[in-house]
Amino acid sequence: MVSLEQIRAYNAFQAAQQVGANKDFLAFARNLPSLFQNNGLLATWAFMLAKAKKENYTINIMNTLLEHFRTPQIGLVPNDQKTAEEVFNAVWTQASFQSQQLMNLTAEAIAFSGWIKRAAEALCDTEGGQG
Repeated sequence: MVSLEQIRAYNAFQAAQQVGANKDFLAFARNLPSLFQNNGLLATWAFMLAKAKKENYTINIMNTLLEHFRTPQIGLVPNDQKTAEEVFNAVWTQASFQSQQLMNLTAEAIAFSGWIKRAAEALCDTEGGQG
């Protein structure tokens, strides 16, 4: 049986490998856990949507998060192929979306973003710096 931590680690390292050695991705990944912790899922997602217009790595991170949320063992977002913006506008910000669901998503975003940070540091940090 695969643990939740194994799923998080695998998904995060797959995403970081696709990005490659990108200093901007590394810098953003280092800040991601605190963004979710301090601002919550909705505010952080809106911030990333705004950044995604200029910076491709941000849309990669959002897609990675969505794919992770859709992983069968996680199951927090239906596998309906909605984009990052569509999920935000059509699902998460609607009055019918339960606060418990939002709390579960936020908690998983915090946990998973920690793995994204670790993967980025392992695969993208060529200078060996700490963040």
